Amino acid sequence: MHTLQLNDGHTIPAQAYGTCAIGGWQQDDQYVVDTILKAIACGYRHFDTASLYGNERSLGKAIQASGIPREEFFIVSKVWDNQQGYEQTLTAFEQSLARLQMEYVDLYLVHWPVPEQTRATWQAMEALHDQGKVRSLGLSNFRQQDIEDLLGFARIKPTYNQLELHPYLTQSALCDFCQDNGIVVACWSPLGSGTWSNTPTSEKPIADPVIAAIADKYQVGPAQVILKWDIQQQRIVLPKAESETNMRKNLELDGFELTEEEIAAINQLNRDHRFGADPDTAYADNMAMTVPA
Repeated sequence: MHTLQLNDGHTIPAQAYGTCAIGGWQQDDQYVVDTILKAIACGYRHFDTASLYGNERSLGKAIQASGIPREEFFIVSKVWDNQQGYEQTLTAFEQSLARLQMEYVDLYLVHWPVPEQTRATWQAMEALHDQGKVRSLGLSNFRQQDIEDLLGFARIKPTYNQLELHPYLTQSALCDFCQDNGIVVACWSPLGSGTWSNTPTSEKPIADPVIAAIADKYQVGPAQVILKWDIQQQRIVLPKAESETNMRKNLELDGFELTEEEIAAINQLNRDHRFGADPDTAYADNMAMTVPA
């Protein structure tokens, strides 16, 4: 399992299991528990969830049912947009912790930038860090200006920024900025998009001829090529899969190595194309979305 070191000294597995919309949006039932248990059996120990996903309970149940000690897992959750602010963030975190049935999370993120609340939200997260309830602090969907603003007042530096990132949306300037500031980049929808976007497979990066040719060369799947492209560039990947076959394939990245030319060829596929929301325009829709109780 590939790992990276965060700027606070903690180690993070670079291959994670993304839990958004397992089964369906905000589904939180035995199917979700069983799917996560399959992922654990395949070898995943890094799990990414969020209050908005509505499945923190299922993740907590699966980890308890696995019989594997909590400290062997790396658990990430996030505070949603309309939960931000100082007291609101403290409350949202305690609710997440209760749903997860845990005493701490390894990494807590601001899910999307809400600039007028960022200072208060971050100060609440720093307080949680001081109390030992959160081991590392990070961001999600933050733009360069959002990060620059935060760095102007943060007592504890963010370790991590989770972005929509795939061969059709490489966000190279933002990645360079994060790297220059010691912030690890994680990729949500690393393969282009999930079923939630209703995007035909033929329009996703996994169907791109450049990816297909590299996959044929190494006798691996196109998803493995894309994930390896990220791993070799010191990024974290968060693919979601519900079949055991795909779960295993997404972890099997050690049998081949991309050349610099192949990495460059994939970089050149960038179209600045988002399958998900844009931080520039997501605010109103996000504020209207409800975190399940």
